[in-house]
Amino acid sequence: MEQLKEWATPRQAEIIDAVIECGTQAAAAESLGVNRRTVERGLQKVRNKAAKQGYSPDHNMTHTAPDTHIVKGASTLYGDDGEVKLQWVKTDLKKEALAETLQAVADDLCTSLPSYEPKISSNKPTSNALTAYVIGDGHVGMSVRNEHNLGQGDWDLSTAETTTIEAIYRLIDLSGGTEVGMLVDVGDFMHINDSSNLTSSGNVLDVDGDLKDIVRATVRIYRQAIDMMLDQHTQVVMMMVRGNHNSDAALIINTMLEVVYEHEPRVTILSNRHKFMQFEYGCNFFGAHHGDKMKIEQAYQFFTRTFSESWGRTKHRHTFMGHIHHHQAKEVGGMLFETYNSLVTLDEWHSHSGYGSKRSMTSIVFDKEHGEIQRHKIGINQLRAA
Repeated sequence: MEQLKEWATPRQAEIIDAVIECGTQAAAAESLGVNRRTVERGLQKVRNKAAKQGYSPDHNMTHTAPDTHIVKGASTLYGDDGEVKLQWVKTDLKKEALAETLQAVADDLCTSLPSYEPKISSNKPTSNALTAYVIGDGHVGMSVRNEHNLGQGDWDLSTAETTTIEAIYRLIDLSGGTEVGMLVDVGDFMHINDSSNLTSSGNVLDVDGDLKDIVRATVRIYRQAIDMMLDQHTQVVMMMVRGNHNSDAALIINTMLEVVYEHEPRVTILSNRHKFMQFEYGCNFFGAHHGDKMKIEQAYQFFTRTFSESWGRTKHRHTFMGHIHHHQAKEVGGMLFETYNSLVTLDEWHSHSGYGSKRSMTSIVFDKEHGEIQRHKIGINQLRAA
């Protein structure tokens, strides 16, 4: 047990010390003021992490890999006496286990996150409808200077935070008051996925701040948006799609928000473990996917095949997508696929390559029975003027 502390976080080390001192997991849980399941999960996570480094004495694994690698397999030859004669340990670079590593970090952080104090709704909904506040690719953490994109505007952490929150605030003012408010992040809300500041293909990204700064700004935006929506809607739904820039990071932040709001019955954080997401409201079916490496026809087939029962219960079907930063809409087989503009400015590479689109954010009101009934849009120039 003491040896496991080499792979433990400070909180997990505290749990190990308590088990050693108290003798049992139940007694350790009582001394720490937590339930027994928390202790069990904490120990199991440490054992799993140690096993990936080659330490699992219960399975005769005591040859650890360097910190830059993980153990992806071990073959052991036993003699007639049951003793280990030979052992082959196969290792691989840790990069391939990034998602699991990030998830372990998030699980550990979740044990100490404060829960959200439930709010009593002060407003009665004016209609049986859902307002979707659709955030185009946010790229929080991207660094762009005005002189690099022919004067189309700076973009940094501060600008991303204030611009996004102001846009949501103004759209709530225009279209709030409905029964449900749904915050739809179509992906790439964070510009980076990890501290390497590289794309999945190895290209260097221009970044403002470090990963910690970007995560904090991202969470502040989500929390502020949810607070504002709770003031105007009876229920709030969060749909955080995983993009190609932030596939793992979005999964982790979503997990943390689930913990923060677990005691707030008015907030639902939809799981984003799968890159396809869906939600039903009355006669409306909402689908979502970032849109990277995905043709609309392929997405249509996935939704109709995988969510056939939801499809059959609904009359109005709408899919939110991002990735391309400009507005497109196409109806396929009774489902409208729509991509959305982003508030973010062009980075240097896209500016030099001739790309460009309008910068705005959209809210859409869906009646419970009749589907889309109105929409509003706020543009970057309106926000600047404000």
